[in-house]
Amino acid sequence: MAIQRVFDTITVVASQDLSANQFKCVSLGGLVAATSALAVGVQQHKPLNGDHMTVGYRGHMKAFAAAAINSNAPVAPTTSGFLGAYTPAGSGGLGAVGRCLTGAASGDLFDFIGDFSQSPA
Repeated sequence: MAIQRVFDTITVVASQDLSANQFKCVSLGGLVAATSALAVGVQQHKPLNGDHMTVGYRGHMKAFAAAAINSNAPVAPTTSGFLGAYTPAGSGGLGAVGRCLTGAASGDLFDFIGDFSQSPA
């Protein structure tokens, strides 16, 4: 079971219905992050188009895994809003945003410690 503890947030206005995308990476423009370089944090609830949404950007959070991730592996955003194991060649220009705390299979909700504010875009 994935858990969350203390994390910092910002508020962003959803630019589309994101009610099916909780715990995915989003952009400052209020969309699911289409590329890893646009991700500013992880969506924390299920906003509709035009709603304010809470985005966690630093701390102990949870997110959906793009593929299998080992415990303690560095993670980075992938397309479609998932977090995946960080690989310099496949990072899309964004550095790792955190570390996986529990191993995860593809599609699993897992917990990680992250800091989106420190990643180069």
